[in-house]
Amino acid sequence: MKWPREFSTIVLVTIVTILIWLLAAAKTRQVEILAGQLEFTVASDAAGDRYQVTPSQIPVTVTLEGPALRVRQARNVLTSASIRIPLPAEHGVQEISQLVTLVQVAQTIAETGVTVVGVEPPTAVVEITEFIRRTAVTRADIQSASTVQDVSVTPKEVSVSAPQDVVHELPETLVVDAVVDPRDVARLEPGVLHTVECALKLPDSLRLPVGVTIDPPTALVSFQLVARQRRADVPRVRIQVISTPQDFAAYAIELSEPMLTDVTIEASPDDISEVQAGRAQVIAVVHLSTNDKERGIESKPISFFAILRSDGTATPITATVNDNAHPEVSLSITSSK
Repeated sequence: MKWPREFSTIVLVTIVTILIWLLAAAKTRQVEILAGQLEFTVASDAAGDRYQVTPSQIPVTVTLEGPALRVRQARNVLTSASIRIPLPAEHGVQEISQLVTLVQVAQTIAETGVTVVGVEPPTAVVEITEFIRRTAVTRADIQSASTVQDVSVTPKEVSVSAPQDVVHELPETLVVDAVVDPRDVARLEPGVLHTVECALKLPDSLRLPVGVTIDPPTALVSFQLVARQRRADVPRVRIQVISTPQDFAAYAIELSEPMLTDVTIEASPDDISEVQAGRAQVIAVVHLSTNDKERGIESKPISFFAILRSDGTATPITATVNDNAHPEVSLSITSSK
């Protein structure tokens, strides 16, 4: 098939026109002001875990000049990602001047071929914190009323990262606690080896500021639950005095306070339920010997605590008042002889 000469001429003119337009677009220079974001990093910190830059990012306004096509490429770069600005690995406050130069040589901008005319703000102030890594030994922290044995922690060692300014406050032998939630223990069956995942933390006594991290942040604690217990708070516990029966007629005994307040008890789940349901009560027992009464003592520590049921049976339990298992009770003894 033979095309008319006029058609070939039209095609040729069209191609030439497009080429001229593209060449003009490529060479026509324009200036554009664009919004972007700078991201500060430490050049030698490839993993990003040894240094922390604050602030790590700041918004900026960048003025660009160049051919229209290249400015368009630079616009795409600024709107799609932050411009990375590498900094020297120097702990402390750094003032970054000549941001215009740093943006110009940034790889993603340099590849577009545009000229960076200005950056606003022209400077920035950042703080670089260097983190030092230490190795710490893990240990289990099981704050439970239950009895456990065969306790082990995996892993046995972890990495602790602390700011350079506070790393000297860490003890030479560093320990982190794998804290077992008492609610986890309460749900487990006795007589079985259990494994629970626990958060790791530095001991509260160190009182270090925020910024210390532990890697990994959790550990597996394995233990065998021997006997399950529960804790409960009892607002008021009656004090009962036990003594030799033949002394009842010879001495009158009065307590300055007949009740103990804010008592924490540890007992089996069933006993705790009985107390909370009102089907049993907790008592604090003070034992007075004949010699105590003869001497007219004015105080005596609680001998033991017990759960007293409606049928008269009693079970000794562990209990404390302000962490004291044997609080002192004031009393008055009067002889009738």
